[in-house]
Amino acid sequence: MSDAAKDERWATLVELCAAVVISLAAAMTSWVGFQAALWDGEQAAHYTQAGAARVASTKAATEAGQLETADLMMFQQWIDAYARDDEGLQAFYRKRFRPEFAAAFDAWVATHPRVNEHAPRSPFAMPQYHSLRLAEANEHQRQADQLFERGQRDNDISDRFVRGTVLLAVALFFGGISQTFKNLKIKAALVLVAFVVCAVSALQVSHLPTLSLKGFF
Repeated sequence: MSDAAKDERWATLVELCAAVVISLAAAMTSWVGFQAALWDGEQAAHYTQAGAARVASTKAATEAGQLETADLMMFQQWIDAYARDDEGLQAFYRKRFRPEFAAAFDAWVATHPRVNEHAPRSPFAMPQYHSLRLAEANEHQRQADQLFERGQRDNDISDRFVRGTVLLAVALFFGGISQTFKNLKIKAALVLVAFVVCAVSALQVSHLPTLSLKGFF
């Protein structure tokens, strides 16, 4: 085989490799960009859900504070009736205690606070006193924190896919510019660089979690 034939054969092989690398990089760019967009959507959804959970937490915490204030006012009224030794009025207020407060109040009375110096200072210091709305607020806040962390994770994954598209753009650049050179060695070197960059990008995104477009896949 003559040198000219060998050169032509190598030129054809380099052209074929360049076409394969460019096609592969273009296809990967589309897929990687698609994944980045999907993870951006997941991030936005989780941030929105976290915001809604925080709103619910704030609302529940506000209501818990209002209920605690109502408990305190009713207890003060009962104390006034107790100080006046008005048993009828005491019973009137006792019947209107919320169940959450009534349980703590009864437990507090059972400690004989008037004669027991070790008794808690008020029903609010009793372990039986707890607010369901406050517990709900704390649960909403916990959910909000978890959703926000998931949103941050989604953002990190999306950023990693975006970095993959940057490398693929570099691979496309080297693969495309190789076509402008006549020197076979330079062309082959550029195609090799494009292949290596493309492989590095593929390696970086291969271990990342992927999503599918809901309703289509």
